[in-house]
Amino acid sequence: MIIHTTGISGNQLRTITNIWLEANLDAHWFIDPDYWRNYSQEVQKAIADAELFIFEDCGEIKGFLGLDGQYIAGLFVNKPFRHQGIGRQLLGAAKRTYPELTLSVYEKNPIAHQFYLDEGFRETGRVLDNVTGEMAIEMAWQKSHNED
Repeated sequence: MIIHTTGISGNQLRTITNIWLEANLDAHWFIDPDYWRNYSQEVQKAIADAELFIFEDCGEIKGFLGLDGQYIAGLFVNKPFRHQGIGRQLLGAAKRTYPELTLSVYEKNPIAHQFYLDEGFRETGRVLDNVTGEMAIEMAWQKSHNED
């Protein structure tokens, strides 16, 4: 089940922050792990107030998508539940809610880049992430008339 919400706290917030941290450590091997660990408290505060789509099954949070307006700040699935369509379902819920979505994905994360291409996103530019020193691919998706 996908829950669309804002303003989470307690165990939900801790679980989602842990999924965020573990997924970033797994996917972004090219960035110093301490960057993610040191940034997690700040991210937890942002997640607490963010607009979220949460995938929950049998009372367990298995993944989430976080938005800042129509910008996808992150899409993360807990490692044991990856490659089961949860990310696609979360992205689908966001696409049904918004007519346009944008995001950035690191150039060195080809799995995520291909996932978004497969989901109808197109590249709109490349920028250097000044914080990590890594190149990021900016992407956008727009609902087509035949998706209404």
